[in-house]
Amino acid sequence: MRRQTLFVAAIVTFGAALYHASALLIPAFAARAYAPTYPPIRHVAFVLINLACALLLLRRPIWFVPLYALLVVQVLNGHGRVAWDAWRAAKPIYAVDVLVSIGVLAVLALLVVDALDARADAT
Repeated sequence: MRRQTLFVAAIVTFGAALYHASALLIPAFAARAYAPTYPPIRHVAFVLINLACALLLLRRPIWFVPLYALLVVQVLNGHGRVAWDAWRAAKPIYAVDVLVSIGVLAVLALLVVDALDARADAT
């Protein structure tokens, strides 16, 4: 079940790469989905990061776990902070911010368990 869930996570991560690519290539979409101050270079960065993560979620090398944990910190600092600030200000909370924050934490937990299982199998 864990491997199937990580496979689905890889597909969703690939979808996130497509989302950022769409925002980069379709100005009307970017205008509706992002603030005008969101720099295009961030879209480029997240297309590359999400594509790399999708591939690495399929392969799951043990060295990927700490790198993914760093990405989780970045995501929580972005999406998580936006959701938290909205909640504290009694403003609408965007579902994407909550789902992405919970999703990356869940995937990290699955990666840690998978790495521990792989280590136990190796001994």
